[in-house]
Amino acid sequence: MSTARHIEDHAGLWTVDEVLALDEHPTGNRYELVDGALIMSPAPGWAHQDASRILANQLDQAVRASGAPFRVAEAVNVRGESRLFVPDIVVADRAAVRRDTTAVPMEAALLLVEIVSPFNTTQDRILKPALYAQAGIPAYWRLELEPEPHLVVHELCDNTYREVLTVKGRQTVPVGGAFTADLDLGVLLADFDEGDGDSRDA
Repeated sequence: MSTARHIEDHAGLWTVDEVLALDEHPTGNRYELVDGALIMSPAPGWAHQDASRILANQLDQAVRASGAPFRVAEAVNVRGESRLFVPDIVVADRAAVRRDTTAVPMEAALLLVEIVSPFNTTQDRILKPALYAQAGIPAYWRLELEPEPHLVVHELCDNTYREVLTVKGRQTVPVGGAFTADLDLGVLLADFDEGDGDSRDA
């Protein structure tokens, strides 16, 4: 049975375990869940993927240099009781991640990063920050790729996120109060030609 048929045949609210059991979508769409409602997001484009990979590498280098007890991964499942998210980048407690881990618990996440594209603007700027704050995630970063890459850093304060910093170019940034990362946003899309606007749209 195909994934699409599996989704069509489902009746009622979804559970986290049911979503995790779905086959991979044939076009790479991501499945997420909010209180029983299944959400599908289009597969990210090349520029989005490049930016995610480079930023994740910078975070991973910072974790290793600091010796902080965390792991960094791209597009992995983060689960709560009735919610499942697939952030672009996750920094999670090392103790919560093993070889057979398919979804880290929400309470193990230190930082979640979302990269904004035309398909997910409202989710990443409004919906997901509210839901991540409800879950008590210490830090949320929103990476905007247009007109040039810049990172909006949020920290949790009284159950809501407070915007504390906008990063452009090179800067040292605190990560959830656990360690700092030397970021260089100028290299995120450096492999793309300045005039190639279409490659930055997804």
